[in-house]
Amino acid sequence: MDRYTRELTDALETVALNALKDRQPAKLSRGLGQANFAANRRTKGGPADHDLPALFVSDPDGKLRAIFASYACHCTTLGGDFNQLCGDWAGYAQEYLEREHPGTIMLMALGCGGDANPSPRPGLDLAKRHGQEICTAVDRVLANTLSPVEGKLVCRAKPIALPLDTLPTRTEWEARARETNYIGSHARLNLARLDRGEKLLTKVPYLVQTWTFGKGLAVIFLPGEVVVDYSLRLKREFDASRLWVNAYANDVPCYIASERILREGNYEGGGAMPYYDKPARLAPGVENLIVGAVHDLVPKVFDEARKTSK
Repeated sequence: MDRYTRELTDALETVALNALKDRQPAKLSRGLGQANFAANRRTKGGPADHDLPALFVSDPDGKLRAIFASYACHCTTLGGDFNQLCGDWAGYAQEYLEREHPGTIMLMALGCGGDANPSPRPGLDLAKRHGQEICTAVDRVLANTLSPVEGKLVCRAKPIALPLDTLPTRTEWEARARETNYIGSHARLNLARLDRGEKLLTKVPYLVQTWTFGKGLAVIFLPGEVVVDYSLRLKREFDASRLWVNAYANDVPCYIASERILREGNYEGGGAMPYYDKPARLAPGVENLIVGAVHDLVPKVFDEARKTSK
């Protein structure tokens, strides 16, 4: 893990510096496609977001230089027993699009897919099939009339804190510590912290970020494994035709559950928190905190509810 961290950090620095050296005049355009393999992994037939927004970077002569797209789904087609290096469906989408458009760089990101898995799964051939579905959908968007991305770029960010629910008592930690699985290991870790006089975490730092291009496009970046309720709600409260919601951005502190999922519980609703070294699940009310921060950052010109009420 230490070696991988060093290598990844060096690679990210190198590619960023190379990109800065390779800056050239370019035009941006965008479109919206659909891919259908994301499925709610908690509830059969539950909510999912099948939107596939895509951004295209072209030189002044129209030659395609780069593609950026995102889709709300885990890269877990291969399943937990696959013991090889593979980019799953996102990696194949990048590979196929770069092969179809020589000289173009393709970057695939994830939307609010914290509670979505590819369907069907598992299997390597299925990962390739899902990647091809993304490739075909992006090519279809590219073949249609695209919207230019113009206007002044304004980048904003707002740090907030997401409160955790009531922490376990020492007695509860001691009971968990007797377990022989990771839950027990995590409990022993927190007992050691308490024995050293340390205070356990009660809030999770959270940075909400937005990019707006004039009045034409607002891009939202949310940290963590954000569940689908957030993108669906934001696209109701803002003009969905000008909104692009990305998750897993800047940091991945934990699963970011909605109020619905906090009520339902289970893995994304709190069961995964020990694996992120968090002493408790998120407290009720975090959804409104996050959505409120987005409203504070995105200009009112993008507010669909406001527009509809006039």
